[in-house]
Amino acid sequence: MKLLFELGVEELPSRYIKKSEEALLNNVVEALEKNRVEVFNKKSFSTPRRLSFIIELSDVKKGLNEKKLGPSVSAAFKDGVATKALLGFLKSNNLDENDYKVVNTEKGEYIQITKFEKESSSKDILAEIIKEAVLKLEFEKSMKWGSSSFRFVRPIKWILALVDNKVLDIEISNVKSSNLTRGLRVFASQEIVIDDIDSYEKILLDNYVVANRDKRQEMILNNLPENTEVDKALLEEVTDLVEYPHIIIGEFNKKYLDLPEDLITITMKTHQRYFPIRLENKKLSNKFVVVRNAPTYSEQVKKGNEKVIEPRLSDSKFFFDEDLKLDLDKCVDKLKEVMFQKDMGTIYEKMLRSKKIASKLNADENILRAIHLMKFDLVSNVINEKEFTSLQGMMGSIYAEHKGENEIVSKAIFEHYMPRFQADSLPSNYESSIVAISDKLDTAMGAFCVGLKPTSSKDPYAIKRAMQGIAYIALNIKLDKSYIDLSEIAYDIFSEDKKVLYPKAKEEFIAFFKSRIEASLAEKYSRDLISYVINIETNFKNMVEKLDKLEILSKTSDFSDLVNLLKRMKNMVKENDSKELNISLIEDINEKNMLELIEKLNKKEDFSNTVDILVENKNVINDFFDNVMINTDDEKITNNRYAILNNILEDIKGIIEI
Repeated sequence: MKLLFELGVEELPSRYIKKSEEALLNNVVEALEKNRVEVFNKKSFSTPRRLSFIIELSDVKKGLNEKKLGPSVSAAFKDGVATKALLGFLKSNNLDENDYKVVNTEKGEYIQITKFEKESSSKDILAEIIKEAVLKLEFEKSMKWGSSSFRFVRPIKWILALVDNKVLDIEISNVKSSNLTRGLRVFASQEIVIDDIDSYEKILLDNYVVANRDKRQEMILNNLPENTEVDKALLEEVTDLVEYPHIIIGEFNKKYLDLPEDLITITMKTHQRYFPIRLENKKLSNKFVVVRNAPTYSEQVKKGNEKVIEPRLSDSKFFFDEDLKLDLDKCVDKLKEVMFQKDMGTIYEKMLRSKKIASKLNADENILRAIHLMKFDLVSNVINEKEFTSLQGMMGSIYAEHKGENEIVSKAIFEHYMPRFQADSLPSNYESSIVAISDKLDTAMGAFCVGLKPTSSKDPYAIKRAMQGIAYIALNIKLDKSYIDLSEIAYDIFSEDKKVLYPKAKEEFIAFFKSRIEASLAEKYSRDLISYVINIETNFKNMVEKLDKLEILSKTSDFSDLVNLLKRMKNMVKENDSKELNISLIEDINEKNMLELIEKLNKKEDFSNTVDILVENKNVINDFFDNVMINTDDEKITNNRYAILNNILEDIKGIIEI
């Protein structure tokens, strides 16, 4: 049996289309399988005006004959009267109050039901399943349309429903199903007969509708001119704005190319959904791509889009030129009026706290100046008036450079936001890195202190990203500071400035910080290597250097053998914690070699030297285990041999944890 369903609607918001296409198909398939109807093949489609699918399924809804245990008799009855436990169990299985029996089991007497259904036609349940699947679609905002009580994101205009090329009767929101669909508005018929499910996609294509979303996106990509700047998010959006894409290339006045490139491209992308085109040298050109919802070229549409972009760019130029006149320090002063968060204070207060954090990290004048200016562009015209918030930092950097701030300061104003997203670049130098750490550290600690720590479902201030960013940056520059020290610095500075509303803020922050560091390290090092270091080392510089050393050694068989020997040693001493060595009891050459190893470890210089000593003396430890009986009849000798092992473990304690 083959089923085709198409829900025709007024234009859906683009952000809903892809997930609604997937959800509708999944809802139907899950319901069919729950009703014991086998699904063989499935395919979904979507455009701004339709959500549809084709499913091949079994003609038969399989029968059912199964026994099911419910509550115990003691829970099912009280004083001979059925309890909620029994009644709820029966109701959930669509059975009457007497449709059960009592059976003996190993655990005692229990209620048992028998569920029985005859084999039937799967066609009988399709209409109800599809209707329920549509009702289950979720949107941020739905409303009633017309006289129907049905709520949906947009009015339903038509329903196409066929089973084996015959109409399946369905009614949703006072709209009845038929064998009719609609082509592209204006350019095609709005009453197209579908009499063959297999021809559905082709018939729509003949009427200028590319129903397959992936094909529509591919059609856009294949027709974009060379050097088009393809923004993935914009491509996704435009794919869901059209039913039949057609590429038109427009132009704007070259005078606007004097503006910062990002200001031009964001003006095009945000307001007009245009794709910028670059020159061979990668510089921005004055050309752009419009994806039109039509099958043909139109000079009128081209000129219309060129006319629309002109005032947009003119506005951007005006605001940019006005911003170049700004007094940076006066802008900083205005941040006293910009609230960051009610319990964390203003952006200005946040900036002052970030300065104090940086001072504790031995920040120089450039770093402190960059922190002073890092948020000033929030009150600029481009960010505040045009609401181009994605350009914050970048515009500040441009304005600062224009006003004569040195390169280190202007660069840090932009780079302190890095990393902004997964796989984004990190700050390019030490100064930018300290500015970024100071800003993010204040944000994150402040959030914990006022009870806004991130959860699995809520993180409105992007604290996870901020703390991951601190970890990435601190490890990248090998910051010679402990993450515990950083946490205490940030906590002390925040608590001096604001009221701490959450008593466990510092402790939970440190634990969360450690987990972010561990996650960052796991992108480069194996979990095993990290486990040897993470619980005993808190200094970022030391962490990286230790793990780099271990990573090199881990590629050798000697290291693997050493780890196993140290694990064996650690397990053995659980039985005996003797540490006092008696030299007079040592006679065996293997014991003497172990004593020499202890002496070498006592003279160790650093982590690298310690690990080298252990690797070089791996055979000494191995020979000791192979040739020396540790547990003997003589308690003094036994304790002395355990003392050898405990002394070695004591020497490496705090250096490596196996």
